[in-house]
Amino acid sequence: MKKIFVLMSLLFIATADMKAQDEQKLHFGLKASPTLAWLVSDTKGFESDGTKLGFSYGLITEFNFSTHYAFATGVDVTYRGGKSKYSFSPNDSTTAITESAYNLEYIEIPITLKLKTNEIGYLTYFLQFGVAPGINIRSKADVKTTTQIGSNVTTVSEDAVDIKDGINNFNLSMIIGGGVEYTLSGSTVLLIGVTFNNGFLDILDGNAIKANSDYLGLTVGVLF
Repeated sequence: MKKIFVLMSLLFIATADMKAQDEQKLHFGLKASPTLAWLVSDTKGFESDGTKLGFSYGLITEFNFSTHYAFATGVDVTYRGGKSKYSFSPNDSTTAITESAYNLEYIEIPITLKLKTNEIGYLTYFLQFGVAPGINIRSKADVKTTTQIGSNVTTVSEDAVDIKDGINNFNLSMIIGGGVEYTLSGSTVLLIGVTFNNGFLDILDGNAIKANSDYLGLTVGVLF
């Protein structure tokens, strides 16, 4: 975690220095985003079993290359995952159901294009789309397995199981979002938006089961 804060601090300092060189074109800021995260899979027997609360926070850097267009990037720390249920029958007399709640943490670098309207009063409306490559840095899961052999049923539960060996190190997501910016004073802007993050790649490092990670987030941030 210390390395994450060091990296984000260096980016913040570098961005501030660039902003001083070109005040009108470059903006930097901070953002936070509570999210609802879930898993998507077409593997037989494996299904999404609900959403989980997640969170994302990070630094924003925007380069305005025209009045209505900007290149937006930064560094995000994102907590994503979801709940799943996997049922299988190793033989005719045995049925097993595994219910898991995945808690996954990534460092992501969003690379997006931002389209903005003219300022209407104090408000500017925007649309944003792009991609976000990410590196997994922590993976835990709460797991409950129910096994039925004939009429006998047993349940085993484990919390905060380290599953990093079963999670792919790299992820890639598509970002689609929109929202409004409110001018507070001078170049300082409050932004509020909604973002859909759609995972392209299988997050599970295995051949039998495949799943993608998606989330919907409400973003609140400040640009300077």
